[in-house]
Amino acid sequence: MLSALASLALEVRSLDRAAAFYEQQLDLGGERRDHGAVYEVGDTTLVLREPSTVPRGGVHVHYAFSTTPSEYDAWRDRLSQAFDLVEFDFGSARSIYVDDPDGHCVEIGTGGPDGDGALTGVFEVVLEVEDLERAVAFYRDLGFAVTDRGGDRERVRLGGPVDLELWEPQLGIADARGAVHADLGFVAESPTAAADAVADRACRVTAVDRGVRVRDPDGHYLTFTEQ
Repeated sequence: MLSALASLALEVRSLDRAAAFYEQQLDLGGERRDHGAVYEVGDTTLVLREPSTVPRGGVHVHYAFSTTPSEYDAWRDRLSQAFDLVEFDFGSARSIYVDDPDGHCVEIGTGGPDGDGALTGVFEVVLEVEDLERAVAFYRDLGFAVTDRGGDRERVRLGGPVDLELWEPQLGIADARGAVHADLGFVAESPTAAADAVADRACRVTAVDRGVRVRDPDGHYLTFTEQ
């Protein structure tokens, strides 16, 4: 039903400070706008947004950039010179974690497809939810599938156009937290059909340019647009 993560928006207090982190520390090139900035990372547009509109952008978002195995060590060595990193070995993949100036937990991992750039895409986003099973049912109806359930804490991982981790309130690796009022955009073959699949449980459904925006039961914004 959904084919790609089109956008991920982060709320920032100071655009200049946030943009400096992403441009200088993570080598992203983008475009500054009024109260915001946009960066293309693989198939996903990363948006930095000062509080000025609704949706505002997610608060304390934990999300993951993919990089190639050959670039991973370079990122770890480079960022460790300026930040206290947390590193975790998952066996089949490795990740480092660093907080940006607004408390978003930025993961750089060897998961996701390889590509030509140092950062090749966004492969994971973590959402905080009030009722885990209710949230799982909602996202399964959008085509996501359960791939893992936490044994030591309340979390469920879903596979889809991006991996979603749904967490009840808690601290994860590197003291990461699930996002509050996240703003995600997805490419959908039929935006209307995607919205209809969950409209009965959505807080709100709104028509937008080239698509439909849904607010899920936990207050996260999902915008479905055509390619």
